[in-house]
Amino acid sequence: MKSSVLPNITEPENFKEFIKYRKGELRESLLKIQKKIPYYYRHYDAHNTNVHQIQPNKLSTGEREKIIYAYESYTSKAIISYRDILFEHILICPYCGLNETEHLDHYLPKSEFSEYSLFTTNLIPCCSKCNSKYKKTGYVEDGTRVYLHPYIDKINDHEILKANIRWTNNAIILNYGINQRCGISQDLVDVMKKHFKHLKLGNRYLKYATKYITDMKPIFTDAYGVSADSESLEASIASKYNDALAEYGQNHWKTAILKSLRNNENFCNGGLLNI
Repeated sequence: MKSSVLPNITEPENFKEFIKYRKGELRESLLKIQKKIPYYYRHYDAHNTNVHQIQPNKLSTGEREKIIYAYESYTSKAIISYRDILFEHILICPYCGLNETEHLDHYLPKSEFSEYSLFTTNLIPCCSKCNSKYKKTGYVEDGTRVYLHPYIDKINDHEILKANIRWTNNAIILNYGINQRCGISQDLVDVMKKHFKHLKLGNRYLKYATKYITDMKPIFTDAYGVSADSESLEASIASKYNDALAEYGQNHWKTAILKSLRNNENFCNGGLLNI
């Protein structure tokens, strides 16, 4: 899970690129929409973290169809270039941090909010799995947002994802969750808890973490050595943690599990030998 800055796209001026080579009725409709776009985009930005409270604006049926058609014109050079910029800006899905981006998710769905079909802030590059889950659950639940908005929600400086370790009969039990005392607002904590639940991130992260710990056991065992050097093991884990923190940020499954292992006295004092 990760926040991102917006790509360097000047809006609403870039909307002109989507009109430039259009003709006939489509061009006329897009020109009419272009006059309304500055208001719509300001309206979206003004809501900030309350973006879920935006009500659909009243484009005509014909205008809604035309702007969605423009977005879905995947042979248009302007659209191809625009999509390429967005995907190049965010290579890994910000919702899960696991997979490459291959879909553009409309945070406010274009079926209801067609006026934001080509608004960069509303277009989130994501993976197919997260995109599929998002479409099934929708963006709002009980009057509040369900998902992280990578361009609006600032989470990178807060330790929101946590990994927990417990031991049962000398077996290590892992699980992931949301840190409710991470320094963000309660509203955003609630969003992150829903985000985590609906995208089933706990189970998805656990699969990666379990394999990672198994793969790392020889390295950690070497560090621990025949002399049972817990300090050497802690240093080895800390090194891996610092690498993960620098590469992925603190709200990544690998960073979280390495921090938990480093701080787990049982693991560092021989528990690793039982996994």
